[in-house]
Amino acid sequence: MRVGIIGLGNMGGRIAKRLLTEGFEVGLFDVNETTVRQLVDMGGKSFSTPGELAEEFQYIITILPNVSIVKETLLGEKGLLNRLTEKSLLIEMTSSEPSVTKELNDIMTTNHLRMIDAPVSGGIQKAENGSLAIMVGGKTQDVQEVYPLLQSIGENITHVGEVGSGHTMKALNNLISATTLAATGEAIALGVKLGLDPNRMLDVVNSSTGRSFSSEYKLPNQVLTRDFEVGFTLDLMVKDLKIALGMAEEEKVPMMITGASYQLWKQAWSKGRGPRDHTEIIQHIEEMIDIEIKG
Repeated sequence: MRVGIIGLGNMGGRIAKRLLTEGFEVGLFDVNETTVRQLVDMGGKSFSTPGELAEEFQYIITILPNVSIVKETLLGEKGLLNRLTEKSLLIEMTSSEPSVTKELNDIMTTNHLRMIDAPVSGGIQKAENGSLAIMVGGKTQDVQEVYPLLQSIGENITHVGEVGSGHTMKALNNLISATTLAATGEAIALGVKLGLDPNRMLDVVNSSTGRSFSSEYKLPNQVLTRDFEVGFTLDLMVKDLKIALGMAEEEKVPMMITGASYQLWKQAWSKGRGPRDHTEIIQHIEEMIDIEIKG
């Protein structure tokens, strides 16, 4: 199978590398020439514009920083829209806004073109070993057509509904993840303030009802070790929270707990932590109560 990838950042670059090692023919486009060269050295083929890439590859993944870049990539002068064919299938993996995804799908459908949305979750390590969670929105036949491709990069692939459903689910998943991380961080920080050992606290939490991905992975591997290497930035987490709460506002659904969590994340973002890893929300909590959680 031949697949083009537009956007070679933390996730896109690793997905491209994974597909190359799995034997796929991979086309590449990104403004970062260094990243492109590294993947070309592994066997990828680079292109000067998204449109040129679309002329050679039937399947195209877009995994970009934000919705504005997605729109420009699809609709811009050198974009995909006028270069795609009826056989093409766009796989939109950006953490994007569901309303915009549906808008773009309407444009695609009007032009007799196809797309699905398939955002991913799991972080850098899972992108490298092909065990991402992928939430997919689109027509069943389109999803089935690229299922072997999705299986090469994901371990848990769930078809959640029509186009736009994948991005809806990604925002809601991150709303839960962000709230859980913040709540767990606050509880562990309070325990440290009261004289408890954070390692032993996590031993108890992880064998009890407070267990979560945050307590099992993020706190032991990033907070206790003080290893806040950038994977998924705080900027991106705040963006996803805003998307999720925006959907709630449109539907007039009150979000008491997650809304309060968002205020904490936005406060950390306002302190300049946006470009850093999202787990630095814990450092923001530490600063507020003047303690440090470490092993």
